[in-house]
Amino acid sequence: MYSNIPDWAEGLISNYKIEKLKHYQDWLFIEGAKKGLISNKSQEYIWEEFILHSIGFSYLMDIKNKPKHIADLGTGAGIPGIPISIASPEKEVFLVDTSRKRIDELKKIKVLLELNNIYPTLMSAQKFISQNENKIGAYVSRCFKPREEMLNSLFVEKTLSGRLLLVSSGEGNLEEDNEMFHVKREKIKLNKEKIRHIDVITFK
Repeated sequence: MYSNIPDWAEGLISNYKIEKLKHYQDWLFIEGAKKGLISNKSQEYIWEEFILHSIGFSYLMDIKNKPKHIADLGTGAGIPGIPISIASPEKEVFLVDTSRKRIDELKKIKVLLELNNIYPTLMSAQKFISQNENKIGAYVSRCFKPREEMLNSLFVEKTLSGRLLLVSSGEGNLEEDNEMFHVKREKIKLNKEKIRHIDVITFK
């Protein structure tokens, strides 16, 4: 499983990072499922859909502008924020969620994996964005809200020039440009057959 790392991810995953990612994978498989943070999934599914897909966010961010401060909105079990923090330890990643149960579990995994660059944060996405508008360079979300809903409900009347929003998306090609932002749908190859898509929004 771990020998089939896509070419695009090789620069982000070294041997010691693989060990931490595997530890997180095992935690999701056992503790995450047991405590209801994720539904029951196979180890292969967790590695591809949760780990590699999440690292795809970091890969795409670094192509754009290598932001140092990231906010994972509606983080749940730390997806995509924790794999981003492992793949890119120079980044500070805020794991934002309104569930105290989820945040408490993320505080435990922070200690367990010695992830000094993650910050589990009990707060609504809207409040976090308002309080950290000038600090965060990129916002990410895997299964929180659809892209259009996030743009219309969370990012209106904000000063976000040059900042990024990356959101998991469906299939198909998309490129849109308006006075507020540019969006492009990017492809991330998980293995020989599986491709996932992430919408990369750059605010103007």
